[in-house]
Amino acid sequence: MTKTSARITAFLFIALVLVLGVLSLRPLLGYQAETGLSPVNGELARNLESHYDDQFPAKDLGTNLWAAINYTLFDEGRQGVVVGQDEWLFSDEEIYPASRDGEVVDRNLGRVQRVADYLLAEGVPLVVLVVPAKARIHSDKLGSTQPEPVMMSLYDRFQQSLATAGIPAPELKPLLDQATRHGESVFLRTDTHWSPNGANLYAEGAAEFIRDRFNGLSWGEQSFVTSIGQPVQHRGDLLNYIPVDPAFTDFGPAPDQLEPRTTRAQNDGQANASALFGNDATNTVLVGTSYSANEQWDFPGALRKHLGQDLINVAEEGDGPIVPMIDYLNSSDFRDQPPQLVIWEFPERYLAQPLESEQAQAWFRRADKTLTAQADSRSETNP
Repeated sequence: MTKTSARITAFLFIALVLVLGVLSLRPLLGYQAETGLSPVNGELARNLESHYDDQFPAKDLGTNLWAAINYTLFDEGRQGVVVGQDEWLFSDEEIYPASRDGEVVDRNLGRVQRVADYLLAEGVPLVVLVVPAKARIHSDKLGSTQPEPVMMSLYDRFQQSLATAGIPAPELKPLLDQATRHGESVFLRTDTHWSPNGANLYAEGAAEFIRDRFNGLSWGEQSFVTSIGQPVQHRGDLLNYIPVDPAFTDFGPAPDQLEPRTTRAQNDGQANASALFGNDATNTVLVGTSYSANEQWDFPGALRKHLGQDLINVAEEGDGPIVPMIDYLNSSDFRDQPPQLVIWEFPERYLAQPLESEQAQAWFRRADKTLTAQADSRSETNP
């Protein structure tokens, strides 16, 4: 369906909206409240809501219809998505900062520094993999919408801060830019995340940097093979903000076509034996977000393959990059089996997100005290 014909058809839906509006009032006509329900504590409201839900199943149709009209006529979705060109969708977290507090970015940059200092005090080096925003790499698909200045400057600011602090962080944005110039989609059109191809490309660049920077570790001792499956339909997470399904699917963005990838050790038995006898196979830890935790992108597998070494993946979905790191540092795994290297996958947009986890905030307060005490002790030893 073309955009023009979709717009024309959408006007016809307006009449249906009016009909739905009339129908939506009918369940209220026969409603009789149960005796003894209090309007003060919400009992009456909940009873009415339950009655309405039971009597008016067309409410889902209304939701689908409004989503179809908003997308078709106005190129809009629900709060959380920005509609670009050619059915490309973007998270609004990449366009607008979550808070107008100008110190959020500075605080998060400071937290990255403190994690690096804490790990270094434990004798563990850190590599930060800054994942460029989809809106940055595929900016040509944004249309008239442009990220606010603080978001525009976020990536360069992050990389510069890491360089100044001496924290190893490869500059991998040019790799992704080059791929897009050759017509490759390194991010999924309807999803926040990268495509398996983009994840593999990024992992290859990251592995090259890590192997060169930490050449004393046992890279290249294991072989991994990647299997690429037939393309499958993938409904990206950003389609949740354009809820046209199931009634008006044709009036929303088409799903992505995703080529699933699976990477495994070429000789699983040999890999298991290496881990059992304490080889370096499990001395590298990957911490991160759904970019690493979700198996659909195969990023950990690609990283294993290009490093030539196994790794432990402790990435988590839904909590950003900082909370999974603090969870790992608080874990018995970190205390009992310190890694030789920690790799921290960190999407740039999270620098502009306030840290809401009280547990994580408490860890930083303790870390500040510990690092301060260590610094005081060193100054007393070396006056």
